[in-house]
Amino acid sequence: MIAGGPRDADTAGRGNQHSSVIDVYDTMSSRRGALTLLATLLLFVALGLLAWGPLPTGAHVHEYADGRSWMHIPNTANVLVNLLVFWLAVWGWCATRISAWPRALRRPLQGFHLWVMAAAFAAAIYHAAPSDAQLVASRACQACAFVLLALGLLAERVDARFGSGSVCVCATIAVLLTGAATAYVGQHQGHADLRALLLIESIPLLLIPIAVLRLPGTQTRGSDWWIALVLYAISKLLALADAPIFHASGWISGHTLMHLGCALVVGWMAYRAGVARAAASALDASVGVLSQRHTSLNTSA
Repeated sequence: MIAGGPRDADTAGRGNQHSSVIDVYDTMSSRRGALTLLATLLLFVALGLLAWGPLPTGAHVHEYADGRSWMHIPNTANVLVNLLVFWLAVWGWCATRISAWPRALRRPLQGFHLWVMAAAFAAAIYHAAPSDAQLVASRACQACAFVLLALGLLAERVDARFGSGSVCVCATIAVLLTGAATAYVGQHQGHADLRALLLIESIPLLLIPIAVLRLPGTQTRGSDWWIALVLYAISKLLALADAPIFHASGWISGHTLMHLGCALVVGWMAYRAGVARAAASALDASVGVLSQRHTSLNTSA
C-alpha cells in the first residue's frame, strides 16, 4: 500500500475545516430562523389580541367557583395552594443556584423562580382580598417569571448573552413598566386591560416548541421543556372548567387545580436542576475513581 503524502493530509484538513464552517453556518442559520419564527408568531398573537378587543378586569373576573372560607380566610383553597407554589419556587431557586448548569442558564432560571415566589405571594393576597390592582400585580409578576424562563431557554440554545445580568434586568424592568402602565390605565378607566401582559406570557409558550424542535440543547433535554409546557397547558384548561369541576367533585375547583398544575411546573423545573447537579457530581466521582486507579497503576509499575 502507498501511504498518503502531505498533500493528502492537507486536503483532508481543508475538508474538515470546510465541514466545520458549514456546521457553524447551519447552526447560526437555525438560530436566526427560530428567532424570526418566534417574532412572527408573536406578531400574529399581538394582532389577534388587538382584533379580539380589551380583556378587562372587573367584578366578574374575581368570581371563582370555590369561595369557601376557613379560619376567616376568604377563598381559602386558592390562598393555600399558592403557598405551596411559593415553597416549591424556593426549592427551585436553591436547586438552580447550586446546579451544574452554566451561569448563563442558572441566572435567568433563578430569576424565574424568584418571580414565581413573588407571583405566588401576590396571588395569595389577591385571592384573600380580590381587587383589580392585586390581580394586575400578580399577573405582572407572572409575566416577569415567563420572560426569564424564555431567556433561560434562549441562553442555552441560542446565545449565552440572553442569560446575562443586563439582559435579565432590562427585560424585567420592561415587564414591570408594562404592568405599571396597565395598572395606571385601569385606575383611570375603571378597569385594566390585560392584553399586554397576556402577550408577554405567551413568549415561552411559543418559544418552547420552536426551540425544542429546531435547536439542540446543551444542558437540558427536549422532554424537560415539553413536560413543563404540557403541564401548564393542562392547568389552563382546568381553569376554564372552574365551576364544572367544583360542582362535579364537590370539594375542589378547576381554578385550584390550575394552581396545582403550575406548582407541578415549578417543581419539575426544580427537580431537573437538582438532577443536573447530581449527574455532575456522579461524573466527577467516576472521573476521580478512574484517575485514582490510573495513578495506582503508574505507581505499581
